[in-house]
Amino acid sequence: MSDSITFFNDISYGSHERQVVDLLIPEKTESDRGIILFIHGGGWHSGDKSAHSDDALHFCRLGYVSATMNYRFVSEAVSVFDELDDITAALKCLKNKCAEKGIKINKVLLSGASAGAHLALMYAYTRKNQAPVAPVAVCAYSSPLNCAGTDFLNGISDKFDDWKYDLLSKCSGFKISKSDAMNEKQQDALRRISPEKYVTADCVPTAVFHGRYDDLCPVEHSYSFLELLKTNGVENDFLLYENSGHTLDKDPDTALRSKEIMRIYAEKYLR
Repeated sequence: MSDSITFFNDISYGSHERQVVDLLIPEKTESDRGIILFIHGGGWHSGDKSAHSDDALHFCRLGYVSATMNYRFVSEAVSVFDELDDITAALKCLKNKCAEKGIKINKVLLSGASAGAHLALMYAYTRKNQAPVAPVAVCAYSSPLNCAGTDFLNGISDKFDDWKYDLLSKCSGFKISKSDAMNEKQQDALRRISPEKYVTADCVPTAVFHGRYDDLCPVEHSYSFLELLKTNGVENDFLLYENSGHTLDKDPDTALRSKEIMRIYAEKYLR
């Protein structure tokens, strides 16, 4: 366990004010190794990298180079695919910064919650072969997995109204409304931003953590997603938060187990 950590805060990886990343480097680290990158949630349009500061610190103390990033929020001009471009730019920046410190970063474990988990999965599944640092595993908390599903669009408790369709329009770069969301073109656009669409035998090992009472991202989608991973021979783990909703705040013991699973993934795929 490392006690001495070097912090680099708000490293700019682009010209936008949101394009900044924090980097933590343990004092004792191998010169050739991987990094853990945390991506915050907030519905693709809010949130901050500080949400994962404690997570980055935790894993840095275990000896892993760690980082947590901001990214541009979706808008009329910025889609999920632009946010994936931000991950590429952030990884390139982190790779260069680590190289300055004599550390060669050649692989990344991606993790995040909600929208951050979604972006982590989308990036690992669709950008693996072009990434400046190769994704080798994902640990996803409360991720949207099938954005075209009726239960996801409507919300399990009917508490989500037209704002969700406006947001998904920005995410996909395609106009979607409540009245036409089940039409073919709109469904195609929603599937293009769904991690489920990109599951193949080439996907990296994936751990999924989900709350039984999540009324934003149905837990049933995780079950379907895991079956897809298994069918395609993708290594996977699943942990159910028995008493929690989307924020996974009712199961502290399960939260500790999820960190242990993530530590095992880091030990197996980053070292």
